[in-house]
Amino acid sequence: MATKGGLLASESPCKDFAQRSRIRRLRRWRRLLWTLLFIGVFVALIHGEPKINIVPYPRYLTESDLYNEVASESRRNHRWNPVSGQQGDIVIQNATLFDGESTRDGTFDIHFSSGVIRSVSPTRLEHPTPEGAHIINVHGRFITPGLVDMHSHHLLLPFPQLPATNDVNERPLLGPITPYVRAIDGFKPYDPAIRIIASGGVTSSLVLPGSANIVGGEAYMVKNLPLSGESGEPIVEELLLEYGLPENARQRYLKMACGENPKGVYGNTRLGLTWLLRKHLEEARDLHERQSAWCRAAFDVQESSFAKTHHIRTLIRSHGKRPESFELETLVALIRGELNVNVHCYEPEDLERMLAVLHEFGVHPQAFHHALEAWQVPELLKHLEENITIATFAENALFKAEAYGANLRGPKVLDDHGVKVALKSDHTGEENYAKYLMYQAAVSHSFGLSEDKSLQAVTSIPARSVQQDHRIGYVRPGYDADLVLWDDHPLQVGATPLEVFIDGRSVLDSNDHLECLLHNSSSVESPGAPAPRPSILEQQKEDICSSVHSSPSKLLFTGIKKVLVDTPTPLENTRDVVLLLQDGKAVCLDKRSTCLSTKYNEQNVTEINLNHGYITPGLVAFGNNLGIQDIPSEESTGDGLTGKSTDVLDEQRSLHFAKYGLHLHGRASTRARIGGVTKAITAPRSNGGIVQGVSVGIRTSETATILDNGIWKDDIALHLTVGQSAKGDDTPTVASGVERLRQILQAGKEVSPGSASIYVQAANGSIPVVVRAYNEDDISQLILIKRDFPSVNLVIHGAHGAVSVAEHLAQANIPVILTGNRGAPTNWEKKNVLTGPPLTESPAKILIDAGVLIGLAVSSDSKVHGLAQEAHWAGKFAGLSDKEAIALGTGTGGEKAQGYTGDFVVWEGDPLRGEGSVVVSVQDGGEIADCWPDTSNAIL
Repeated sequence: MATKGGLLASESPCKDFAQRSRIRRLRRWRRLLWTLLFIGVFVALIHGEPKINIVPYPRYLTESDLYNEVASESRRNHRWNPVSGQQGDIVIQNATLFDGESTRDGTFDIHFSSGVIRSVSPTRLEHPTPEGAHIINVHGRFITPGLVDMHSHHLLLPFPQLPATNDVNERPLLGPITPYVRAIDGFKPYDPAIRIIASGGVTSSLVLPGSANIVGGEAYMVKNLPLSGESGEPIVEELLLEYGLPENARQRYLKMACGENPKGVYGNTRLGLTWLLRKHLEEARDLHERQSAWCRAAFDVQESSFAKTHHIRTLIRSHGKRPESFELETLVALIRGELNVNVHCYEPEDLERMLAVLHEFGVHPQAFHHALEAWQVPELLKHLEENITIATFAENALFKAEAYGANLRGPKVLDDHGVKVALKSDHTGEENYAKYLMYQAAVSHSFGLSEDKSLQAVTSIPARSVQQDHRIGYVRPGYDADLVLWDDHPLQVGATPLEVFIDGRSVLDSNDHLECLLHNSSSVESPGAPAPRPSILEQQKEDICSSVHSSPSKLLFTGIKKVLVDTPTPLENTRDVVLLLQDGKAVCLDKRSTCLSTKYNEQNVTEINLNHGYITPGLVAFGNNLGIQDIPSEESTGDGLTGKSTDVLDEQRSLHFAKYGLHLHGRASTRARIGGVTKAITAPRSNGGIVQGVSVGIRTSETATILDNGIWKDDIALHLTVGQSAKGDDTPTVASGVERLRQILQAGKEVSPGSASIYVQAANGSIPVVVRAYNEDDISQLILIKRDFPSVNLVIHGAHGAVSVAEHLAQANIPVILTGNRGAPTNWEKKNVLTGPPLTESPAKILIDAGVLIGLAVSSDSKVHGLAQEAHWAGKFAGLSDKEAIALGTGTGGEKAQGYTGDFVVWEGDPLRGEGSVVVSVQDGGEIADCWPDTSNAIL
């Protein structure tokens, strides 16, 4: 027991105890010495001539001095190696810089070598360039720190996801409390997501176990640099951010969870789960106290001067060895304050009770994750946990009960109250894909979070929360050379990295392309941030909207910057274009002189001047749950699911109509309205099998009802599915699903043409057949079906793999409703999909270039407000005008009225770039459907 190093040498907790004891004694002596010194100085100042020249803290003489600290020259990045690491010095010149805190004035030069930033200096100071350095002049383009995602599950859920490689949750055999498992033991270093995520600018991620368990296990920080070691092999250890540091010097992280997930997995109530947590924490605290008591006794023996061997034997005889528990070691470390604690919780009551339990045991979590309802209790959170970070989603919500109380302005509300906000991905599927982390910052900025705080939310704030802000999250001397060069201001919709550096190494390997692009471009103005969406107070809304709907009234909207709808007479420019509403109807969109002619004179006209007014077509949401299901995980909140076991050829028993199960006005409909979505096409929800049902066309207007204009078309299309999700009792294989589709169409051809059968209408083309398919080979089967049944009006929905057969789709005249323009190879069906810029071309571009007629849809109900931004994203890389881009989200089906086709929407601000708010929505026929659906206090 007594070693050469002493009794406590091999017992790390006891070494800590001994060290703390010595520090306490030293501090007592220091306090005494400092007190005496202070008294002496005070006496000298009063009774004698001033001997001490008190000066303020020295200030840097120049900006160059501020940014060039001596420490950066000696700091080493332990992840760097001389074989595969950054070779030679690199200097980026003339960069517009967000440094992790704010966007700096002017442009900057950044020098880095061996994976470390050596200097950051204003370009005007002409900082000396190291000899032989590779110089990249970016001509004013934007650079940020590498993004930090503090909640991801890649490596544990590698692309494409399969049960064989899914190691994200340890369940259910070991129960809901598994602090002793480690995420690192399930990492897949070959995961293609590593590079894909990095291509979006995300250079560091905290990879956590999942949320099935109250205590899920230990998490690990990684750098998203694939095959980064000297041998270029897929090695788990080399992914770690702290690779190269001794294991006992690394930061430890713990994942915990509360609420629906552990409750649903294990069948407990919150009551029972909380008791289990307290029970295990009490066991850990008891063990910690016994260990501390043993250490105190051992320390006393260690410090004794006489008969030490006798005292050691007595200690061992009386107390035995230091108490140990392999199972409780992690929780004991938690009690000791050695773990950075990250807790998955959504609702206010869960946040409150989790803090109550953890505080009972002296534990202070570093962050609450997801926390979509934290915006309701910011002051409570500040009161209970001063330094808490809320790591949340910008828009991902509504998918379960505890995510239903989300608010698109949640990040702004929290920040307004002084609560630190980080934005993170989760990265469990396409809807929370880590590649697009920066777009979450753009969404939060659109809904009011300031430019600096939005950028901090994906850089310095998460870096600080995970206690790595000494090396990542900032562009500063001495920090890791993790940098992102953007093609636009990073908060602009569609902003995409031109190059990403991790530890000074290029991720995109785009040197030739980048050099060519930059060489051929002259200096550019500093890219500007988009403007947040405007909003008005509730009273302002009442004043405006009462005038809109009242009769008689005449409202004239001026300040219109762009008109993206077809007008009776083409408008060569929008100068002096106005929109006239009379008695609650739109009666004229034209030049002022035309609208205020004799027919509509200027008498009693109220003018409303828009700030950058836009007029767009009404957008159409396709394939969402609008009107049919509010919360997908709660069957009682909607129509329900069609079954797997029906005989699909028995039309009367197997075919269901969405029009009979509508319940309008859920939270998703609110998001639709503020996004300019005036109509939705909704099909029944399916639990598998090929037949989904017949969709209905509904209006999203707040005043729409089933009895009054809520349905604009009863039967839109027959919706079917082929592929893996179509498997059911009657279609157990992919092949049998394709066979049934052919049988349905053949049966429709053989019935009398005058029949009202949906299958007959599908076969003769009088009702569209929308088939959800993702895989390129399944889509190829649909092309063959179109060749055999040319009269069928076939439309493909989803279509991730459509780019592989784009020319064939164009030749067959098969339109595509694309949900995969920003898709991911999340499953085997999608394993070959294009991930989009900067690694591949945009899928929308390839389809459009091939001549395929496409529309855009978003799969998630919570993202339906962003359909215009999805259109801009597609249009940017397909080279489309704003008018062509917005058309991707409009669909068809509007009746012509007074020269206009379909609904249209009046905005203040640019909706394609996330800067616009809906002022009024106008239905085909001119009726006003909505007026300012978004106010500053609305819960979205």
